[in-house]
Amino acid sequence: MKYRIKSLFIILIVALSLALTSCANMRWGTSAGVNVSFGPNGPRVTPHVNVNLYSGGRF
Repeated sequence: MKYRIKSLFIILIVALSLALTSCANMRWGTSAGVNVSFGPNGPRVTPHVNVNLYSGGRF
């Protein structure tokens, strides 16, 4: 039983370290603005906000 708990603990630590190192290079990319579309009743303005995660390098 003790061997099982220790091995589970070691596997958990290894998985956590791999997860943290893979997320270390994540970068946020946010943008906000308005879209203007022209229709039969005149221009229509709709706001938009984009939030993206990039796993590439720095821009």
